[in-house]
Amino acid sequence: MTHEFLRELADHLEADEELDIQTAGFTNCRFPVLAKRYVVRDDAVLHADLSGLESIDG
Repeated sequence: MTHEFLRELADHLEADEELDIQTAGFTNCRFPVLAKRYVVRDDAVLHADLSGLESIDG
């Protein structure tokens, strides 16, 4: 349902507008932390799952 809603919302944005939604919380009141990011543009809905941990050392 969330993805459908965001796609419908994208239809109402201007060409240069962007909606950035970031959420964080717990699943079932325990760890691990659930974190997500959605970026809604007039032509796309982008999604990132921020719960992973990766090295920045390359």
